[in-house]
Amino acid sequence: METTGRGRPRIQDTADDIVAAVLATAGARVSTPDFSTRRIAELTGLSQTLVSRACRRIRRVPAEGGGAGGHAASGGTNSVGSGASSVGAGASRDSRRSALVLAEVHVRFPQIRLRFAPERGASAPGAQTVATSEKTAAERRATALMASLHASEAARWRVRDAGEAASAEASLLTPDQLSACWDAHDPDWEQFLDRTAGLLSRCAPTVDAIPGDLLDLLARRAGRGLHGTEWRRGLPRNPNISDSATEDVALPAELERSPRNRWFSQVELSVTEQIAIALRREITNSRFRAGDRLSPNVLGDRLGLSRSTVRSAMSRLVDDGLLDSDQGSFRVPGVTVADVVDLYAARLHIGMVLLRACAVQPRHQMLPVRLALGAVEAAATQGTRSDVGLADLQFQQELAEASGLSQSARAFHALTLRVRMFIAVLRLDYSPAVERIVSDDRRILTAVLAGDAEAAVRSWRLKLDNAVRHMSALAPESFDAELWSRLSR
Repeated sequence: METTGRGRPRIQDTADDIVAAVLATAGARVSTPDFSTRRIAELTGLSQTLVSRACRRIRRVPAEGGGAGGHAASGGTNSVGSGASSVGAGASRDSRRSALVLAEVHVRFPQIRLRFAPERGASAPGAQTVATSEKTAAERRATALMASLHASEAARWRVRDAGEAASAEASLLTPDQLSACWDAHDPDWEQFLDRTAGLLSRCAPTVDAIPGDLLDLLARRAGRGLHGTEWRRGLPRNPNISDSATEDVALPAELERSPRNRWFSQVELSVTEQIAIALRREITNSRFRAGDRLSPNVLGDRLGLSRSTVRSAMSRLVDDGLLDSDQGSFRVPGVTVADVVDLYAARLHIGMVLLRACAVQPRHQMLPVRLALGAVEAAATQGTRSDVGLADLQFQQELAEASGLSQSARAFHALTLRVRMFIAVLRLDYSPAVERIVSDDRRILTAVLAGDAEAAVRSWRLKLDNAVRHMSALAPESFDAELWSRLSR
């Protein structure tokens, strides 16, 4: 068996990364029995022993301590991260200290800060009885938070211009007794994780200590290294801002980030694609309609990019059909039924190729797809009306990436950008289709995991047939069923 320089089996390091990816993308659902060590083992194909050990290591529980899985979850399965109270146990023995809650999380390259605060109205730890199930759920949430930090790969962050970047946010890392801070300029990642684990061990054993809205935000940010995460306790989410607003343009060129965790999507966006995302966000948030003008100057100022760069990218988007142009000015494109049919016919046939390739891939290759399906299911029960559609498109893209066909996956991604633009222009509401989207995605993944390519393709055909009809209903002309039938054979 291969080992690392420290003599530790590499299979455990890999298991740590896989389990961290599962927990980091679970969101508030991590509190449920779906994320017991047994269920995670079934999901990932790892042994339950490896999963339990990974949870302990992520939560930073000493091997001689209580051990992950010490508390029984429903059905006799083990809890992830149970027994982590042994971390910083000296703190819990000090009855004069109040229980803590997480109060603030700030991630802005190259710095991270987690701030804790005493629980309001609480007395010393242990002064009130808490149900074992809630303690287990609270510990799972703490483990999921640590998993998000693990999956961020912030330990590998590098800064080129240390002096300039350090002065930009020096005030962020003002140390105090209830904060854990990390700065890539003076890195001691292990100490930061130990301090975070110790503060988490002092948190109240209730789910409110680490709120579900924070975990959901971290889950959405997990594939982007948590960059740009801003959360404060009690600050309500703006219902007018959809998850599309969290799609970041790339970091400034003078900063370097670590390679993304290989268990997350590996799609890298060009500047043109990033601007396409920003344009879609602008169209959605500013209530633009087909024919309205878009200013490269305004967009450039908002993105911090030169006007010439933005204008050049917008010209590319005109060539790709994502924008209209008239004598040098840019306009929000109109969307016709023919455009919708054309787009979905292309996605249908490329998707068929990708699914047939996915069906012969090893099961571990499908882990990002399975995590993406979980995000679709969570959005269906907890998200806004736009969340399900965006999560569904991400699920489809994860299938494309898992196929191993890089050129086809790239072409599929370009079509996805076009779908998202159409959604913005047409103000598409996925609410009536939520249950069907979830069931379609489940059938597709089930068929892929069973190696049944043709069953996956049949489900894909049905899914896109429903989608094209749903989107066409909002276009100005009537749906051309005969054209769609010819193109989708």
